[in-house]
Amino acid sequence: MYRALVVEDEPSEAQRLSDYLRRYGDAHGEAFHITWIKSAMEMLSDKGRYDLILLDIDLPGISGMEAAQLMRVYDETTPIIFVTNLAKYAVKGYEVGAMGFIVKPVTWGNLSMNLDRALRVIKQNSGRSVMVPTEEGVRVVPFSSIVYIEVNGHRLTYHLESGEQLEARGTLGQVEEDLSGAPVIRVAKSCLANMDKISFIRPSALQMVTGEQLHVSRTRKREVMDAVTDYLGGHR
Repeated sequence: MYRALVVEDEPSEAQRLSDYLRRYGDAHGEAFHITWIKSAMEMLSDKGRYDLILLDIDLPGISGMEAAQLMRVYDETTPIIFVTNLAKYAVKGYEVGAMGFIVKPVTWGNLSMNLDRALRVIKQNSGRSVMVPTEEGVRVVPFSSIVYIEVNGHRLTYHLESGEQLEARGTLGQVEEDLSGAPVIRVAKSCLANMDKISFIRPSALQMVTGEQLHVSRTRKREVMDAVTDYLGGHR
């Protein structure tokens, strides 16, 4: 099931978009869990993780365009489709990586065409991003940028391929649950590795693309080595 956010202050328009989303899901064998909010401020304060955002521009207070610009600071991947009667902002919409731009009144044809493009991106992103609640705010981090995650007490550290480290509170068990289906392996009680970032398999350690070596605990050694060998053998 994909999670869609409709940001629209007019109830009738929000209902139309929701109905079309459900119709599209039924036609393509997909399901959408739809959340409706009425303002850009609600969108920016919402802590939910969405796969798709249908965003009006002409909203009370902060405009949808301003909200999208702020959102792109911490989330570069979630598809946005602008739905508005302000056609003059179409070009500016693409500056924030909008997937599409629909001028009201919305029709089934123009929305479904935009959803075709968005669904391809959604499928690429699904299960491949992580929400990291840092002190500065929630960062949406592409899974492909994570090398490994370690925990010390209730403090998680996300080690990114760029060398950046993100700190957050949480448990490794919750991260594993959030990344269900992703190629991750628990190499030790306090460390979770991205198998796509392994460059060398040593007798008791995994060498990552950053050059760091992750020690594999003795109790997990056989399970880890078998899983890594099977995964890399089938994916490289």
